[in-house]
Amino acid sequence: MHFIKRFPKEQQIEGEFHVSVYIVIYKFLLGLFEFSGGVIVAFFGSRIYQAYQASLFKELSEDPHDLLARLSESVVPNVLTHNNYVVIYLLLLGLAKMIGAIGLIYKQNWGVDLLVVLTVLMAPFQIVNLILHPQITDLIYFAVGWLIALYLIEFKPKAWISRMMLRLN
Repeated sequence: MHFIKRFPKEQQIEGEFHVSVYIVIYKFLLGLFEFSGGVIVAFFGSRIYQAYQASLFKELSEDPHDLLARLSESVVPNVLTHNNYVVIYLLLLGLAKMIGAIGLIYKQNWGVDLLVVLTVLMAPFQIVNLILHPQITDLIYFAVGWLIALYLIEFKPKAWISRMMLRLN
């Protein structure tokens, strides 16, 4: 005997989802990492910058041609001194990814929509970053993000867009 009655809307939602636990964990942890980074930069950015400057001075006095120290000179000060934009970016992006992952856990359409739209919105920035600073780790991160987004919409972007437009109307 079946005591639990399944409603058509519930069956439709479950039919639309094929979510992996690994995707949920990946997106949630990535969001948590980004959100935590934003909080750390907001509260401890100036202290980290002071410690960084002292460490950089010591490192460059020992080896003035240290490649890692020279590369960090162009990135770290920008992140820690212009931290308002970085903090807002990290907090919003991390929060959106965590909320999207929670939406996936509860099999909500908005969870998929949020994560896919976030991937699409971030793509131009990631592509520019890959062109200006090509790195294999950034390429892998970009590819994994797109594969997850395509997996969430079952590799049918046209069908997902039309479903999303129907839900918006």
